[in-house]
Amino acid sequence: MILQEYIPEYRVAFWEELHSRAAAEEIDIVVACGRPNGAQSMRGDSATVSFVVPLLHTEWILLGRRVVVRKISAAAKHADLIILEQARRNLDAYQLLGARRPRGRVVALWGHGRDYTRRTRGADRVVTRWLTSRADWFFAYTQGGVEAVVKDGYPRERTTVVQNSIDTSALRAGISSVQEVEVESFRERYDLRDKTALFVGALDESKRLQFLLEAAEKSSELDCNFRLVIAGDGPLRSIVESWASRYDWLTYLGPVDGTRKAVALASAQVLAMPGRVGLVAVDSFAAGLPIITTDWGWHAPEFEYLVNGRNSIVAGDTVILYSRALVETINDSKLLSRLREACIQDGTKYTVEIMAENFLDGIRQVLMGDRL
Repeated sequence: MILQEYIPEYRVAFWEELHSRAAAEEIDIVVACGRPNGAQSMRGDSATVSFVVPLLHTEWILLGRRVVVRKISAAAKHADLIILEQARRNLDAYQLLGARRPRGRVVALWGHGRDYTRRTRGADRVVTRWLTSRADWFFAYTQGGVEAVVKDGYPRERTTVVQNSIDTSALRAGISSVQEVEVESFRERYDLRDKTALFVGALDESKRLQFLLEAAEKSSELDCNFRLVIAGDGPLRSIVESWASRYDWLTYLGPVDGTRKAVALASAQVLAMPGRVGLVAVDSFAAGLPIITTDWGWHAPEFEYLVNGRNSIVAGDTVILYSRALVETINDSKLLSRLREACIQDGTKYTVEIMAENFLDGIRQVLMGDRL
C-alpha cells in the first residue's frame, strides 16, 4: 500500500505503469489517498486510478505549519509493505514508525532525502532524520536523495533511486505533429525572430519571475532581436501582464496545453527557467529544448538531471550573468545544436517506464526481506 495525500494528474501514468508491472509478478499495488485540500485543491489537477483506496483526510494549520491527518488503520491492516511520503507534516508517519509500531510491520519512505527547496531549522532536520532512520527502506527521487540519507547514517543497501519522471509521450508526439506552417504563423503573430526564450510553468514566487523579466530586459538591450515568451498562470500573472503591455520583446500567452503548448515549444530556441527547476527538466529533454537556468540554491531534486554545457546552461545567479547566458546561447548555433542533441539523448534515461521499474525493483527487495 502506497500512501498519498491525493493523486495529481501527472502521476497517473506512473501509478498505472507500476501497477501493471507489479501485477505481472503477482504483487498487488494499491494507492491509498484522500482528496486535495486547501492549496492543493486550487491546483485543479486531482485525478484517480482504478486501484485507489479512499481515505478520510483532513488538515490543519498549526503554528503556521500544515498538518495532515489520514485514517489509515483499516486500509493498512492487510498490507505487507506500506510506503509513505518522507514528510514531517503527516501525523500517520509518527504512528507507523513510532515506538508502538506492530511487530512485523514493514514501512518504507519515499521522498527527496533532504529539504531541497527551502531553508529549514535544525529541529526540522532532526525530525526528518529520526523518521528516516526508523524506515525499513528508502525510495529516493534522485541519487542526491540517497546521498543525503546515507550521509545522515542510513544504510545505502536499503535505498532505491526511483529517478523521478513523468510521462512525456504526449508532449513528444505533440511536438512531432507540429507543422512548419504553424511555427511560421506563431512566430509571425508574435514577432519572433529565431532568438526566442520560452518560460512555461506556474507563475509563482518559486519561478523568480521578477528576476527573469529583468534579465530579459537586459537581453533585449544586448540583442534587439531577443524575445521572451511566457506561458502559464498563477498568482503573479498580473506582474507578467503589466510587463507585456509595456515591452515589445515580451509576449504573454496565458495558460497553454496540447497543440498550443507544442507550437510554443517548437517555436523557441531555449527554455528560460532561472527559478526552481524540477520536472521541467524532463519536459526539456522530451522537447529537445535546453534549459537556461542559474546556480540558485533552491532547485528541486530533478535539477540534478541537468549537466551544465551538455544538456543545459547553468549561469551565475545575477541578472547580468543570466541575461548574457540567454543571448550568448541563443546566438551560438553550434552550442544550441549540441545542447539539443544531448537533451534528446538524455530523455531516454528519464521515463515513467524506467521510474516504475526502479520503484518495483525496490519493492521486490523489500518483500524478499534479505536486506532488512
